[in-house]
Amino acid sequence: SLGTFRLVRPLVTRSASFRLYLARHEDDPEAGAPSYVVKLLLPGRSPDHAHLAAQFDHEIKLLQAFNHPGIPSVHGDGEKDGVRYLVMDYVDGCDLAALLGHESGNPRAVSREVAVFIMGQLADALHHIHTFEVLDESASGGAAANQFVELGVVHRDLCPSNILLSRTGSVLLADYNSASSSWLPRPHDMSQAGTKAYMAPERIVGTAPASIQSDLFGMAVVLWEMIKGQRCFKADDDLKTMDAIVKFDISHSSRRLAGLSAKLGDIVRKNLDRDPARRYSSAYQMLQRLAQTPEATVAERAQAELAALVTEAAPPPPPPGVPGSPAAPLP
Repeated sequence: SLGTFRLVRPLVTRSASFRLYLARHEDDPEAGAPSYVVKLLLPGRSPDHAHLAAQFDHEIKLLQAFNHPGIPSVHGDGEKDGVRYLVMDYVDGCDLAALLGHESGNPRAVSREVAVFIMGQLADALHHIHTFEVLDESASGGAAANQFVELGVVHRDLCPSNILLSRTGSVLLADYNSASSSWLPRPHDMSQAGTKAYMAPERIVGTAPASIQSDLFGMAVVLWEMIKGQRCFKADDDLKTMDAIVKFDISHSSRRLAGLSAKLGDIVRKNLDRDPARRYSSAYQMLQRLAQTPEATVAERAQAELAALVTEAAPPPPPPGVPGSPAAPLP
């Protein structure tokens, strides 16, 4: 157990440095389904592990500060036997990568209405983190003592596996381990953090740091993949993937998406532009444009359609009162 939380069984994770466990609070009735996820950072002594530890502490601090329905809630954190951990709500469903068939190697599309609904929820969460403000600790005296400043948060890893979908059609933007902000100590700021196939070209060539516009590029790649039903940049290896991103031209006929409304086509085209200056200025601008699309007028129906798709794609929910496989011991 970790404090007041008891590990129930391990969950699948794509990271070699972290482990995920389904967990139950000690006050939860045994007959109820486990409702928490514990994220563990495996111990290590290498210089790289020092970066991972700093980034994990940064992720915990960000999630504790954020307050948005599209961002996972934190219920505790701590350290036991040298293992740092974070406790969050369990989202009963699947991630967008699983829904789109990326894990099976058979990508598929969703309806434009569902794609716009998902994007709208994500853009709202992204706007929250991009504009998140904290009290200016450098200010002193008078009115300056109550001034707030933007934290400068950039997610840096907008990809389908970090987008969680619930069986009720909720959409959450997860995994802030790659995020940057003024809270992250500069020596531990990994400039190339993120998933290569969703990284903006200006980050690939190394001429510009991650920005709001690079996050919007990642969002547009996800939107393109949801509508097209295939991977946008996935190649045989990272080098070929990065080369494809740098050479990408949204105006090429093979990259166009047929049948889009003018507003939705504009969102895709502008935010996939190789020049970040030609993308939208903010996630809020993207949210506004999404709200103006014809596809956004059926949001309630789209959420119900998404819920049905997630229920079909997700693994069976944890059965109430049945812990399943015993949790492995802490590393």
